[in-house]
Amino acid sequence: MASSYEVAKILEMAVAGIPKVAQKIASVSAERQASAFDAAERSYLQTARDLGCAEAASRTWVSEVMLQLQVEVVERYLVQLKMLKTG
Repeated sequence: MASSYEVAKILEMAVAGIPKVAQKIASVSAERQASAFDAAERSYLQTARDLGCAEAASRTWVSEVMLQLQVEVVERYLVQLKMLKTG
């Protein structure tokens, strides 16, 4: 099992990857986004479980990550919308 430090670093790396995941989700059709969000959530949860995190802590962490991911996707849309209006 990974040390607490190693677990924290891996989870930090997952959080650092949110912009890239958001970019991928934002690039798919609206019809496919729900399944993309679901896949991301399952992946984050599996990562936390694989690291030996308790179920409650894993779910709390994943909820926070998913909120950040959703905000990031919405922000990308707002930027695109602003560019369309000004361009």
